[in-house]
Amino acid sequence: MDLKAVQAAAERAALSAGEVLRPLFNHPHEETIKANIYDVVTEGDLAAEAAILPILQQAFPEFGILSEEGGGADGGEYQWHIDPIDGTTNFANNIPFFSVSIALADRSLRPVVGVVYMPILGELFSAAQGHGATLNGQPIHASRTADMRRAVMSSGFPTDRHTVEGDLNNLRHWRDMLWAVRDMRRFGSAALDLSYVACGRLDGFWERRIHSWDVLGGICVIQEAGGTVTDIGGGTAKAFSGEEVVASNGLLHGDMLKVLQG
Repeated sequence: MDLKAVQAAAERAALSAGEVLRPLFNHPHEETIKANIYDVVTEGDLAAEAAILPILQQAFPEFGILSEEGGGADGGEYQWHIDPIDGTTNFANNIPFFSVSIALADRSLRPVVGVVYMPILGELFSAAQGHGATLNGQPIHASRTADMRRAVMSSGFPTDRHTVEGDLNNLRHWRDMLWAVRDMRRFGSAALDLSYVACGRLDGFWERRIHSWDVLGGICVIQEAGGTVTDIGGGTAKAFSGEEVVASNGLLHGDMLKVLQG
């Protein structure tokens, strides 16, 4: 497989989605409730998906497609994982911290290409396995922070946080990590959080109860930028699915796991 050609197609699709989303930003939006009032889809999600799918299908018809808003088709050994807008609540409220996330992964959910695009800020994070990671074409690397007291972390909360109990709502983990690090951030887009770890703006990120389309693009970027990704147990069984993802610059990974396992 020509991973650079796959990467180029993913970049074209993400940029095309951005062209659709920018004119919609900073205007009133049409919202439809999905699982609950905290989980919505907008006209932007659907328009971005409609822009992405034809580009990927035409370039690589042999790949399957799994998209958050339901578009796509079954495939073979490899499948696209697409979130037309990761951070829909931000988009719906005209907050610019949302992204388009596209990844190609094998049947084991191991990503080989990842693209995360922030249309309003004009930032394109991109990676292909074995070819490194870039931001707007320039190489990026994870931070060298080795002291948790100097680290800035990010996380998020599941849309069903009001009904799940224990650690599944992430409240205890947020508190424990806040006591251990310099500060915390909550941007509202897992793909963006992961990309920020990859380029060194953040030192680590974790989240639970999200999906492959939220994380695989950013995971590929982190891995190619020299970072580390596991689940809370230290393996990868739950990480690539989004059920439980912990990402770091690598130097802080053990310390992060100690806090999250505590």
